[in-house]
Amino acid sequence: MANILKKAAAGLLDRMLIPAYVVEMRAWQPATLYEVDVHLPSVSMEQWNTIKRFKCKVDGFEYRDYTPAIWNAENKICTLYIEAGHNGSGSRWVKQLKTGDQILVGVAHAASLPAQTGKVLGLADGSALGHFLGLKQLTDRQKHPMEVAIFLHDDYQLPPSLLANNTEFDFIVKPDGHCLSALEEWCMSKDLSIYSTIYIAGYIPMVTDLRKKLKATPNVSARIYSYGFWS
Repeated sequence: MANILKKAAAGLLDRMLIPAYVVEMRAWQPATLYEVDVHLPSVSMEQWNTIKRFKCKVDGFEYRDYTPAIWNAENKICTLYIEAGHNGSGSRWVKQLKTGDQILVGVAHAASLPAQTGKVLGLADGSALGHFLGLKQLTDRQKHPMEVAIFLHDDYQLPPSLLANNTEFDFIVKPDGHCLSALEEWCMSKDLSIYSTIYIAGYIPMVTDLRKKLKATPNVSARIYSYGFWS
């Protein structure tokens, strides 16, 4: 019965998905994080005013959510950053993608933009890199200057263009480190009273614990947005 219901739900969802096409694939060495450029001919990206998520069909009845990180509305092409360091359906799917492949996606709201002007602090693991790149593209640097810490478990060779174009991002690379401890240490080195908005995203237990710690910090008056992506 469970399989029948799952199949029926998948059938309904499939009817809401639209075709997209893989334009280019790039792997960060050691090849566990992929940049996937996707063409969506029927999507009006110029109308986006919130952070989006793509629900991608990755297997027969399996779907995974990924955030469009960078996009060109005129060409209708966006980039997804997908971590594939574990043995899951999404990891297996992205590893076998190639240029020209058709994929099925559904575009939906993922997160709101800051409710007030002022400095924005971002805290995340690698799974949320796209989330913060998307936030950057959707906000005005004069109104919302950003500082973002991204914790990475793998010792990636970070693309020079990513570093050069995103100087407000601090990549904390610690293969043997602990994400929560590293992000907490990084943010506690800041004057947290100067931020009007804080975003936390990524591994659900990290997001939950770090939000609690920040809420209990006396000099934090910022509005805190939290988004858990995986557990």
